[in-house]
Amino acid sequence: MIENVGPNVKQLRQKHHLSQVDLAEAIEVTVDSISKIENGKRGTSFETLDRIARFFNVAPVDLLGSPEEKQLHETVAILDRIDEYQEKIERLIRLRWQMQDFSPRQIDQLADQLKEIFAFFQPYTPVDEDGNPETDENGRQVIRQARYRDLPVEDIRQVYKEIQAIKNYRNGENSDQKGG
Repeated sequence: MIENVGPNVKQLRQKHHLSQVDLAEAIEVTVDSISKIENGKRGTSFETLDRIARFFNVAPVDLLGSPEEKQLHETVAILDRIDEYQEKIERLIRLRWQMQDFSPRQIDQLADQLKEIFAFFQPYTPVDEDGNPETDENGRQVIRQARYRDLPVEDIRQVYKEIQAIKNYRNGENSDQKGG
């Protein structure tokens, strides 16, 4: 398993079009550490593995597993979600019929919104108000972790609970009026 870490990290890094420098800066380790990890010249701490996994938003098997183990993991995950996929396919078919009434402009707007949503889950380079990428002290572009990690999940849960309480209160109020 450990022998797979280097090739897997390198594959993920290249898949996201990052240099070793970009990855090292993003997870706050040295470039030498990334190089040694990828070349199998050095083991890595669980903390560094965790940073890499979080940065790329991958499961441990994607860092530690052999190609066969990774493929098996993907297959099991897909098999576990067949019912969910079936439901999603049916929803897509219904959506396709509904979209026949959309104008090309509406479809373009929807496509732009989807791109924004997908970008929310990918590593990114921040830009200033003029659209220039943020750079570090050496002039290299800064790569940040996916934005979804910054979501205030607990705050969202609390607001959701409050909304549900209001709905439940109103539903109880409506049933009292109907019954009384």
